[in-house]
Amino acid sequence: MGIGVIGVGVRGRHSWEHVLARHPACVVRAVSLYPGISSALLEGRDEAQAREYARSWRAEYHDDFRDLLARDDVHCVSLMVEPARTPDIAEAVCAAGKHFVCDKPLAADVPGGERIVAAVAAAGVQTLVTYSVRYSSALRRAREAVAAGEIGDLMVANFTYLMAGGPLAGFRATAEYRERVGGGELSNFGCYALDYLQWLTGSQVQNVFAQTGAFFYEDYRAAGLEDLAQMSLRFDNGVLGAVITGRTTTPASGRITVLDLTGTRGALRCDDLTDVLELRGDGYRRVGYGSDPAQEMIFEFVDNLLAGRPSPITVEDGLANLRVIAAAYRSAASGAVVSLSAGG
Repeated sequence: MGIGVIGVGVRGRHSWEHVLARHPACVVRAVSLYPGISSALLEGRDEAQAREYARSWRAEYHDDFRDLLARDDVHCVSLMVEPARTPDIAEAVCAAGKHFVCDKPLAADVPGGERIVAAVAAAGVQTLVTYSVRYSSALRRAREAVAAGEIGDLMVANFTYLMAGGPLAGFRATAEYRERVGGGELSNFGCYALDYLQWLTGSQVQNVFAQTGAFFYEDYRAAGLEDLAQMSLRFDNGVLGAVITGRTTTPASGRITVLDLTGTRGALRCDDLTDVLELRGDGYRRVGYGSDPAQEMIFEFVDNLLAGRPSPITVEDGLANLRVIAAAYRSAASGAVVSLSAGG
């Protein structure tokens, strides 16, 4: 399966072609940038570096991404495009009949996400939105424990998803970044926790109350970006939930991710950073795991493509998260609970 790459070195957009290329069926064939790319997100990188990136893959560089899409030997695109431009590029990818992998968030706003969902449905292609948290071994086991009734009926689901160690090297928050991405760290990281909780509960968020702020970084405050956010959630099936998400000054690298679940007959805690699950029900169990969630996610997507099966994480999942994030921003601005009607 030939892989094309559209977008190189865009801030906050992961290079999923690196993981795709680990699959024995995949090879990177072509690389391109796209027009109108934001200087705030490209951060000094240029076409020369994109060409060098193509050479590192022994792939062909295309000045026009549409030439990449016209290639018969490109079957799937690693779409690393800033969220504000993703709808335009995704529509072109779909029109060319190519499958694609899209980093989170799906788009910068709900209308953009709706455009992508419509384009994918019209073209009949498969897409993967990269909510790799679903593939943490401990978090998957937690979901299985809930489904099996090991803590009784689930009543409360709380997820802390923080990035420690401060902003990535060289990053400075700007208003343009906020507009191109669709928000700050609530949009950036909150979507992981939301996707997992909706997947865990098998239910959509019914209403949300959110609070956001710039607690740690002056450049965030000046640009109108939040570095920390809290969401209180009620799901359609009655489960109560909460998400705390953001980027902190904690002097450590990596994620601080903890899932706490309370049921009618027990409780469960999952520390995703160490891949450890603790289950307190009829007895007590503590189990450690080791896995590569990103690779497991990508490999399942590729295997499904080759076998004609649907994607494990769809653009509809991405749109559902966009709707909750948008409602959370409205709640934070108004100070009120915001309800999500069907499709709203």
